[in-house]
Amino acid sequence: MKRISNAAASPRTGKPPLFARAALLIAVLLLVSLPAACSIRGAGVVRIAGSTTLLPLVQDGADRFMDMRGDRTVLVQGGGSSVGIAQLKEGIVDIANSSRELKPDEDDGRLMDHRIALDVIAIVVNPGVGVDNLTREQVKGIFTGAIANWREVGGEDAPIITVVRDKASGTREMFDEIALDKEDSVASAIECNSNGIVRQTVASTPNSLGYVSIGYADASIRAIKYDGVAPGTESAKDGSYPLSRYLHMFTSGEPREAAREFIDYVLSEEFQTEVVSQEYIPVIGL
Repeated sequence: MKRISNAAASPRTGKPPLFARAALLIAVLLLVSLPAACSIRGAGVVRIAGSTTLLPLVQDGADRFMDMRGDRTVLVQGGGSSVGIAQLKEGIVDIANSSRELKPDEDDGRLMDHRIALDVIAIVVNPGVGVDNLTREQVKGIFTGAIANWREVGGEDAPIITVVRDKASGTREMFDEIALDKEDSVASAIECNSNGIVRQTVASTPNSLGYVSIGYADASIRAIKYDGVAPGTESAKDGSYPLSRYLHMFTSGEPREAAREFIDYVLSEEFQTEVVSQEYIPVIGL
């Protein structure tokens, strides 16, 4: 209580004591300098959102980049390609990860495209499914509901369970456009919000099939041929496998310094050969 009263106005001058005035001056100076300090810290922060396909890759890149650059902070979130692009245009994030091209209503002429990998979408089945190849017509028929039994495509007499990505997914948009001629997937399809969950669902669901980025195809599921062509690096490069697409980082115009440094790192030979090549096709040399 005494310390509080010591800060009261002097009975002789009506002004606070000297130390109280000094403390007030320091507080004012701190408040004045605070915005500048905040802007300095903010200059080293890169905010990213978008494609869940790219989320693990970009998060790995962020961790490696921050290990090298202690003065940089990279914050990565998913949400889907559409969400990332919308947040970029609203100024919420610095970079939008996208597993598809821009839609006409998204392309305002200001977004800059940075291609970071070539992806291949593989059609995958539960290991118990005895089918190794599906034609384009068969794939479209299955996912739109026109074909409902494996017997119709050379398999056993069993209902087909379809597994698809959620509607915000760039992977689904690309698959629907190329494989389904922009038709809707059957209403009974199981929707999943990531490649990992599609893989898990197909692996644990008898008679099911779905689609994932090829980097997610492992021993728990089985990738099959599409129109007689197996998904892979060479078939994507030579154009014989149609279910392939570039993966993008979009920025609003030229990225600011910190964002540019991070994109440059993702496109570096080190990251492309050590990390990108583990799941996708590096853009170096394409």
